[in-house]
Amino acid sequence: MSEITFLASSKPFVIPDEIQEYNNRTVFDRIEDLMWLWVYEVDSDGWGELVEGLFTLPYIYEVSGADTHLFLLYLEKYMEVGDVLELIHFPNQHNFEYYESRLLEHPDSIFINVESLTYQDKYGTYQLSSKKWVEELSHRNFLNEFGVTTIVKY
Repeated sequence: MSEITFLASSKPFVIPDEIQEYNNRTVFDRIEDLMWLWVYEVDSDGWGELVEGLFTLPYIYEVSGADTHLFLLYLEKYMEVGDVLELIHFPNQHNFEYYESRLLEHPDSIFINVESLTYQDKYGTYQLSSKKWVEELSHRNFLNEFGVTTIVKY
């Protein structure tokens, strides 16, 4: 089984230098520090035609590390006002058709606003703490196999 996650963005997604430097590290103090955040344009690996209809945004990438603190660091420090991101996670890329049909028939979406610090899913809307919202978000499910996670800052 091989999972795959896609990210769509309202503008070209660029990994900031701080995160890129972390990606290039080769020595880690703890096994928990071994993480990365990479993005690859989907057209370069053949996924483009399959996933572009699932997103509303023009720039689509395969992303590795969307479930790490590096992605949360990007949201906290580098996401700009007006930015919009969409994420879709498939636990098994070889069962793409199943996840696609489930997503289209019964979407289970998540909406996160990193400006107003709100998290919304099918159970309700939750206010995140202004002081520790990144930590709170790290304990919530924001990679969803049956819906699009939309992350905005406005």
